[in-house]
Amino acid sequence: MKILPHHITSFFNAHRLTTVVLLITVVLALTFAAFAEVDKTTIYFYSSETSINNFKSLKMEFDRYLSRLGPYEFQPFSEREAFEKYVKDQKQCILLLSSWHYSKINKEYALTATLAGTRNGQKYQKRVLVTKDKSVKTGRIASASSIEHTSSYLRAMLKGKEIIDKIQVLTVPKDIDALMSVGFGMSRMALTSGSALDELKKVNPTLHQKMKIVAEGAESLSLIVAVPKGFSKGAEKIVAVFQNMAADPDGKEKLMMLGLDGWQTLDPSEKLKLEAK
Repeated sequence: MKILPHHITSFFNAHRLTTVVLLITVVLALTFAAFAEVDKTTIYFYSSETSINNFKSLKMEFDRYLSRLGPYEFQPFSEREAFEKYVKDQKQCILLLSSWHYSKINKEYALTATLAGTRNGQKYQKRVLVTKDKSVKTGRIASASSIEHTSSYLRAMLKGKEIIDKIQVLTVPKDIDALMSVGFGMSRMALTSGSALDELKKVNPTLHQKMKIVAEGAESLSLIVAVPKGFSKGAEKIVAVFQNMAADPDGKEKLMMLGLDGWQTLDPSEKLKLEAK
Protein backbone atom coordinates (compact mmCIF):
# COMPACT_ATOMS: atom_id res chain seq x y z
CA MET A 1 0.00 0.00 0.00
CA LYS A 2 1.35 3.34 -1.05
CA ILE A 3 1.63 5.93 1.76
CA LEU A 4 1.03 9.58 0.82
CA PRO A 5 3.39 12.17 2.21
CA HIS A 6 2.16 13.88 5.37
CA HIS A 7 1.69 17.30 3.77
CA ILE A 8 -0.53 15.81 1.00
CA THR A 9 -2.63 13.92 3.57
CA SER A 10 -3.08 17.13 5.56
CA PHE A 11 -4.17 18.94 2.40
CA PHE A 12 -6.89 16.39 1.64
CA ASN A 13 -8.11 16.36 5.23
CA ALA A 14 -8.32 20.14 5.27
CA HIS A 15 -10.11 20.15 1.92
CA ARG A 16 -12.56 17.53 3.17
CA LEU A 17 -13.20 19.55 6.34
CA THR A 18 -13.77 22.72 4.32
CA THR A 19 -16.28 20.90 2.10
CA VAL A 20 -18.16 19.56 5.12
CA VAL A 21 -18.28 23.03 6.71
CA LEU A 22 -19.58 24.53 3.47
CA LEU A 23 -22.26 21.87 3.18
CA ILE A 24 -23.37 22.47 6.77
CA THR A 25 -23.46 26.22 6.16
CA VAL A 26 -25.59 25.79 3.03
CA VAL A 27 -27.99 23.43 4.82
CA LEU A 28 -28.35 25.82 7.76
CA ALA A 29 -28.89 28.78 5.45
CA LEU A 30 -31.60 26.93 3.53
CA THR A 31 -33.20 25.83 6.78
CA PHE A 32 -33.26 29.35 8.21
CA ALA A 33 -34.62 30.67 4.90
CA ALA A 34 -37.37 28.07 4.95
CA PHE A 35 -38.33 28.96 8.52
CA ALA A 36 -38.23 32.67 7.69
CA GLU A 37 -40.57 32.07 4.75
CA VAL A 38 -42.95 30.05 6.91
CA ASP A 39 -42.99 32.69 9.65
CA LYS A 40 -43.41 35.64 7.29
CA THR A 41 -46.68 37.55 7.54
CA THR A 42 -47.90 39.38 4.45
CA ILE A 43 -50.02 42.52 4.57
CA TYR A 44 -52.31 42.63 1.52
CA PHE A 45 -53.68 46.05 0.57
CA TYR A 46 -56.45 47.12 -1.77
CA SER A 47 -58.62 50.18 -1.24
CA SER A 48 -61.73 50.89 -3.29
CA GLU A 49 -61.75 54.41 -1.79
CA THR A 50 -58.28 55.62 -2.74
CA SER A 51 -56.54 55.82 -6.10
CA ILE A 52 -52.82 55.05 -5.61
CA ASN A 53 -50.45 56.55 -8.18
CA ASN A 54 -47.27 54.58 -7.46
CA PHE A 55 -47.70 51.05 -6.14
CA LYS A 56 -43.98 50.31 -6.47
CA SER A 57 -43.08 53.21 -4.18
CA LEU A 58 -45.85 52.25 -1.73
CA LYS A 59 -44.54 48.69 -1.48
CA MET A 60 -40.90 49.76 -1.14
CA GLU A 61 -41.66 52.27 1.61
CA PHE A 62 -43.85 49.90 3.63
CA ASP A 63 -41.45 46.97 3.19
CA ARG A 64 -38.60 49.13 4.45
CA TYR A 65 -40.63 50.30 7.45
CA LEU A 66 -42.01 46.87 8.37
CA SER A 67 -38.74 44.95 7.86
CA ARG A 68 -37.22 46.52 10.98
CA LEU A 69 -40.21 45.45 13.05
CA GLY A 70 -40.46 41.78 12.09
CA PRO A 71 -40.75 39.25 9.24
CA TYR A 72 -43.39 41.24 7.35
CA GLU A 73 -44.02 41.99 3.68
CA PHE A 74 -46.41 44.55 2.17
CA GLN A 75 -48.24 43.62 -1.02
CA PRO A 76 -50.55 46.22 -2.61
CA PHE A 77 -53.03 45.48 -5.40
CA SER A 78 -54.45 47.84 -8.00
CA GLU A 79 -57.44 45.67 -8.94
CA ARG A 80 -60.15 44.26 -6.70
CA GLU A 81 -60.55 41.03 -8.67
CA ALA A 82 -56.84 40.19 -8.46
CA PHE A 83 -56.77 41.04 -4.74
CA GLU A 84 -59.74 38.81 -3.91
CA LYS A 85 -58.49 35.91 -6.02
CA TYR A 86 -55.03 35.99 -4.46
CA VAL A 87 -55.92 36.41 -0.78
CA LYS A 88 -58.80 33.94 -0.62
CA ASP A 89 -56.75 30.95 0.53
CA GLN A 90 -54.05 32.86 2.40
CA LYS A 91 -53.87 32.11 6.13
CA GLN A 92 -50.87 33.92 7.63
CA CYS A 93 -51.70 37.46 6.60
CA ILE A 94 -53.69 40.59 7.39
CA LEU A 95 -55.79 42.57 4.94
CA LEU A 96 -56.14 46.33 4.52
CA LEU A 97 -59.36 47.14 2.67
CA SER A 98 -62.23 49.61 2.74
CA SER A 99 -65.12 49.02 5.13
CA TRP A 100 -67.43 48.87 2.09
CA HIS A 101 -65.29 46.08 0.60
CA TYR A 102 -64.97 44.27 3.95
CA SER A 103 -68.75 44.18 4.34
CA LYS A 104 -69.02 42.44 0.98
CA ILE A 105 -66.47 39.65 1.52
CA ASN A 106 -65.96 39.13 5.27
CA LYS A 107 -68.31 36.13 5.54
CA GLU A 108 -67.02 34.29 2.47
CA TYR A 109 -63.39 34.96 3.44
CA ALA A 110 -63.92 34.33 7.20
CA LEU A 111 -62.45 37.67 8.27
CA THR A 112 -62.51 39.60 11.52
CA ALA A 113 -62.13 43.40 11.58
CA THR A 114 -59.71 44.69 14.24
CA LEU A 115 -58.78 48.32 13.46
CA ALA A 116 -60.20 51.24 11.49
CA GLY A 117 -58.11 54.01 9.98
CA THR A 118 -58.63 57.59 11.10
CA ARG A 119 -58.65 60.92 9.29
CA ASN A 120 -58.31 64.00 11.49
CA GLY A 121 -58.54 61.62 14.43
CA GLN A 122 -61.97 60.33 13.36
CA LYS A 123 -62.60 56.76 12.22
CA TYR A 124 -66.02 57.59 10.73
CA GLN A 125 -66.43 59.62 7.59
CA LYS A 126 -69.33 60.81 5.48
CA ARG A 127 -69.22 61.00 1.70
CA VAL A 128 -70.86 64.01 0.10
CA LEU A 129 -71.83 64.94 -3.45
CA VAL A 130 -70.66 68.47 -4.23
CA THR A 131 -71.17 70.81 -7.18
CA LYS A 132 -71.04 74.50 -8.07
CA ASP A 133 -74.33 74.25 -10.00
CA LYS A 134 -76.47 73.76 -6.85
CA SER A 135 -78.23 70.77 -8.42
CA VAL A 136 -77.51 67.24 -9.62
CA LYS A 137 -77.01 67.20 -13.38
CA THR A 138 -75.70 64.83 -16.03
CA GLY A 139 -72.01 65.04 -16.82
CA ARG A 140 -68.73 64.01 -15.31
CA ILE A 141 -68.26 63.29 -11.60
CA ALA A 142 -64.79 63.20 -10.02
CA SER A 143 -64.06 60.57 -7.38
CA ALA A 144 -61.01 59.02 -5.73
CA SER A 145 -62.95 55.77 -5.24
CA SER A 146 -63.23 52.88 -7.67
CA ILE A 147 -66.00 53.10 -10.26
CA GLU A 148 -67.92 50.29 -8.53
CA HIS A 149 -67.62 51.96 -5.14
CA THR A 150 -68.60 55.35 -6.58
CA SER A 151 -71.62 53.87 -8.36
CA SER A 152 -72.70 52.11 -5.17
CA TYR A 153 -72.63 55.35 -3.18
CA LEU A 154 -74.39 57.34 -5.88
CA ARG A 155 -77.23 54.81 -6.09
CA ALA A 156 -77.72 55.06 -2.33
CA MET A 157 -77.47 58.87 -2.27
CA LEU A 158 -79.59 59.52 -5.39
CA LYS A 159 -82.03 56.69 -4.96
CA GLY A 160 -84.70 56.65 -7.67
CA LYS A 161 -83.03 59.27 -9.87
CA GLU A 162 -82.61 58.23 -13.52
CA ILE A 163 -79.63 60.55 -13.82
CA ILE A 164 -77.33 57.94 -12.21
CA ASP A 165 -76.92 55.97 -15.44
CA LYS A 166 -75.93 59.10 -17.36
CA ILE A 167 -73.05 60.11 -15.09
CA GLN A 168 -69.43 59.52 -16.16
CA VAL A 169 -66.81 58.90 -13.49
CA LEU A 170 -63.44 60.67 -13.57
CA THR A 171 -61.01 58.83 -11.25
CA VAL A 172 -58.59 61.08 -9.35
CA PRO A 173 -55.86 60.26 -6.77
CA LYS A 174 -57.36 61.92 -3.67
CA ASP A 175 -60.66 63.27 -2.34
CA ILE A 176 -59.28 66.82 -2.38
CA ASP A 177 -58.40 66.36 -6.08
CA ALA A 178 -62.04 65.56 -6.82
CA LEU A 179 -63.01 68.97 -5.43
CA MET A 180 -60.23 70.74 -7.30
CA SER A 181 -61.35 69.13 -10.57
CA VAL A 182 -64.74 70.82 -10.13
CA GLY A 183 -62.96 74.12 -9.58
CA PHE A 184 -60.90 73.66 -12.75
CA GLY A 185 -63.94 72.67 -14.78
CA MET A 186 -62.72 69.12 -15.38
CA SER A 187 -65.89 67.69 -13.82
CA ARG A 188 -69.33 68.96 -12.93
CA MET A 189 -69.60 67.21 -9.56
CA ALA A 190 -67.37 65.57 -6.98
CA LEU A 191 -68.00 62.60 -4.71
CA THR A 192 -65.71 63.25 -1.79
CA SER A 193 -65.40 63.08 2.00
CA GLY A 194 -66.50 65.65 4.52
CA SER A 195 -62.89 65.89 5.76
CA ALA A 196 -61.69 66.78 2.24
CA LEU A 197 -64.28 69.56 2.11
CA ASP A 198 -62.91 70.88 5.41
CA GLU A 199 -59.40 70.71 3.96
CA LEU A 200 -60.51 72.69 0.90
CA LYS A 201 -61.73 75.47 3.18
CA LYS A 202 -58.16 75.86 4.44
CA VAL A 203 -56.27 75.58 1.14
CA ASN A 204 -58.76 77.33 -1.18
CA PRO A 205 -61.47 79.24 0.76
CA THR A 206 -62.70 80.96 -2.41
CA LEU A 207 -63.47 77.66 -4.14
CA HIS A 208 -64.93 76.26 -0.92
CA GLN A 209 -67.50 79.08 -0.83
CA LYS A 210 -68.69 78.14 -4.31
CA MET A 211 -69.19 74.47 -3.46
CA LYS A 212 -72.66 73.24 -2.54
CA ILE A 213 -73.50 69.85 -1.02
CA VAL A 214 -76.40 68.38 -3.02
CA ALA A 215 -76.49 64.91 -1.41
CA GLU A 216 -74.99 63.12 1.60
CA GLY A 217 -74.24 59.49 2.31
CA ALA A 218 -74.42 57.64 5.60
CA GLU A 219 -71.43 57.67 7.94
CA SER A 220 -68.99 54.83 7.38
CA LEU A 221 -65.64 53.56 8.58
CA SER A 222 -62.65 54.11 6.34
CA LEU A 223 -59.82 51.60 5.85
CA ILE A 224 -60.10 48.39 7.87
CA VAL A 225 -57.41 46.04 9.22
CA ALA A 226 -58.90 42.55 8.88
CA VAL A 227 -57.51 39.19 9.98
CA PRO A 228 -58.44 35.64 8.86
CA LYS A 229 -60.25 34.05 11.81
CA GLY A 230 -57.79 31.16 11.99
CA PHE A 231 -54.88 33.58 12.37
CA SER A 232 -56.30 35.88 15.09
CA LYS A 233 -53.75 34.88 17.74
CA GLY A 234 -50.78 34.92 15.38
CA ALA A 235 -51.71 38.36 14.03
CA GLU A 236 -51.64 40.13 17.40
CA LYS A 237 -48.09 41.43 16.98
CA ILE A 238 -48.52 42.86 13.48
CA VAL A 239 -51.89 44.38 14.41
CA ALA A 240 -50.13 46.11 17.33
CA VAL A 241 -47.48 47.38 14.89
CA PHE A 242 -50.19 49.07 12.82
CA GLN A 243 -51.97 50.40 15.90
CA ASN A 244 -48.76 52.11 17.05
CA MET A 245 -47.75 53.60 13.67
CA ALA A 246 -48.94 57.10 14.52
CA ALA A 247 -46.54 57.24 17.49
CA ASP A 248 -43.56 56.75 15.16
CA PRO A 249 -42.53 59.64 12.81
CA ASP A 250 -41.62 57.14 10.09
CA GLY A 251 -44.91 55.33 10.66
CA LYS A 252 -46.80 58.63 10.35
CA GLU A 253 -45.27 59.18 6.92
CA LYS A 254 -46.44 55.75 5.79
CA LEU A 255 -49.94 56.42 7.12
CA MET A 256 -50.09 59.59 5.03
CA MET A 257 -49.44 57.48 1.94
CA LEU A 258 -52.73 55.73 2.72
CA GLY A 259 -54.54 59.00 3.42
CA LEU A 260 -54.71 58.27 7.16
CA ASP A 261 -53.34 59.75 10.38
CA GLY A 262 -53.83 56.76 12.72
CA TRP A 263 -55.73 53.61 13.65
CA GLN A 264 -58.37 52.93 16.29
CA THR A 265 -59.71 49.67 17.64
CA LEU A 266 -63.24 48.56 16.79
CA ASP A 267 -65.68 47.67 19.53
CA PRO A 268 -67.96 44.58 19.24
CA SER A 269 -71.01 46.63 18.18
CA GLU A 270 -69.06 48.23 15.32
CA LYS A 271 -67.90 44.82 14.13
CA LEU A 272 -71.45 43.47 14.20
CA LYS A 273 -72.67 46.45 12.19
CA LEU A 274 -69.96 45.92 9.60
CA GLU A 275 -70.73 42.24 9.24
CA ALA A 276 -74.50 42.72 9.11
CA LYS A 277 -74.40 44.56 5.79
